[in-house]
Amino acid sequence: MFKAFIRHIIACLGLISLTSVAVAQTPTGSTNLSEPAANIELVRALDVSIFAATLAGRYGEATDNSALAAQAWSRAYARQPSDRVLLQRAVQANGEIGDIGAIIRLSRLAPAGIRPPLAVLALATEAFAQGRYHDVTRLLSKRDFPYGQDLFAQHLRACALLALGQVEQATELTKVLSDDGDYDQAAMMSHAILLTQAKKYQEALGIFQMASKNEQATPSGIRAYTNLLMWQNRQGEAIELLRPLALGSSSKATQFQGTLKEAQKGIKAQPLRNHQTTATLGLLSLVEGLEVARLSPSNGSELLFLVAHLNPQSQEVSFALGQALAAGNKADLAAGYLRKVQPSSPDYVAAQIELTWMAFSKDPEFALDQARALARTNPAFATQTLLADMLAANHQDREAEATYDQLINESEAAGRTKRENWPLYFGRGCARERLGRWSEALPDLRTAQASAPNQPNVLNYLGYALADRGENLDEALALLRTATRLRPRSGEIADSYGWALYRIGRYEEAASLLERAVSLSPNVSEITEHLGDVYWRTSRHIEARLEWSRAYNQSTKPAQKNALEVKLSQGLTTDPTQAAAEAIAAMSQLDVSVIKYPQ
Repeated sequence: MFKAFIRHIIACLGLISLTSVAVAQTPTGSTNLSEPAANIELVRALDVSIFAATLAGRYGEATDNSALAAQAWSRAYARQPSDRVLLQRAVQANGEIGDIGAIIRLSRLAPAGIRPPLAVLALATEAFAQGRYHDVTRLLSKRDFPYGQDLFAQHLRACALLALGQVEQATELTKVLSDDGDYDQAAMMSHAILLTQAKKYQEALGIFQMASKNEQATPSGIRAYTNLLMWQNRQGEAIELLRPLALGSSSKATQFQGTLKEAQKGIKAQPLRNHQTTATLGLLSLVEGLEVARLSPSNGSELLFLVAHLNPQSQEVSFALGQALAAGNKADLAAGYLRKVQPSSPDYVAAQIELTWMAFSKDPEFALDQARALARTNPAFATQTLLADMLAANHQDREAEATYDQLINESEAAGRTKRENWPLYFGRGCARERLGRWSEALPDLRTAQASAPNQPNVLNYLGYALADRGENLDEALALLRTATRLRPRSGEIADSYGWALYRIGRYEEAASLLERAVSLSPNVSEITEHLGDVYWRTSRHIEARLEWSRAYNQSTKPAQKNALEVKLSQGLTTDPTQAAAEAIAAMSQLDVSVIKYPQ
């Protein structure tokens, strides 16, 4: 596979011109075909080393080895510091792993005209951290940046202007950004934060109040708002602001719970004591708001890496970055940042919840023990919800159901609606379904579906459960189609849709979906087994046994292994559609012979 990949790169990419190996260049860059052979060999060695590095960079990208890609592209660019493409590759690769220091070192080698936007932002961020505010404004004032980075750049520039004493120019710049229709919600909080540093407290409070009502109200922005209220001895207003935001078990609600506890204790600090804090909070709030709007997790992570470089001691930034990296499937990087969040931080519980879910993918029982300990030492709605979810994920459904029951009762007593509590109803419905109490499970699942009509996991579970029981098949398939559209890269959802088609005898359609499911989730034994089953039904018996053999090697469950041993030796003996019809006939005392089976 690796050799084929290398051949493909050599044939198609053409990153290094092969003709450059056969000629030498003069110091001025002109080609000279009469150069001595020694010089030609020198150029050849240089080109080969660059070519090898680009191959390694491509291979790192193809195999999701970001560290290898960053190292390789950096090496290639260091050999050819005038190459714009190599610089872009190196900056992008280092941005993905958060090595802002490497981006800065590479950027210093480059002529200003070829630096990509992220490199310029890295240089400006470092200049701000070192107090070189004139350099910040010089770097950022005449450059065009893509979406997200442009707002980041202008807010950083405004903070530099404020540090230079140009208060009106700084506040006007962030006001213009927050008045822009595309940016207003994301930029409003950061504008208010800058106003606070400028000691325009009443104006800041007015902006904070408007921004707090938006969907993009950010935990860091709300904290800056409540801190300003607390500083002005308006503790009651701060608590009333936070109380509704702290309801629930979402990550944001958990962060607001930590802030609410601080407000209830009367903890307050002088608002925004220095320029670094202002820039950190403003930029953090900005990126958090942009992520809610249109930024992908990877783009959000790049910007948060810059904020972390600006203020590496900020636990708020560490949590936000860890969360963004986890959402971008970079678990190892994420864990390092989340572990920086200390028990004294209002983000501590939220960070521990993230770490527990990350542990679950490797060791479910350990993660359950962690959830129990967290719920015991930090009793809160969010940690109890984590415990219920972890119990369900470990198939301890009776205890999970009881915990969900308690949480639903507590939440609704506090004034939360069924619509807001859909994750709890979904969890309880799943637990009841696995306990064999379908008549109780279905109303819970229906409640979750009505409250979250575009939630793929809800649609997937309900659609599969209906199809598996032969109930409302048209609805079941419609639910699974929608789930597949909403999350097309999910192997588990593709498997559910394919398996539902299999259960009703539409084998050719099922085979196509299950093949896709296996390509998306190649190491899930249940999905691999399903593909083997559908191959058998379509008379592809050799392929069926190959898939069952793969599933057997993947599985760690004795019951599944036993079932697979039977399939490998005997194949499938009962048509699933006929078995369903026979079960229905037995229950209704019908003559099975009159039932027509799909051909």
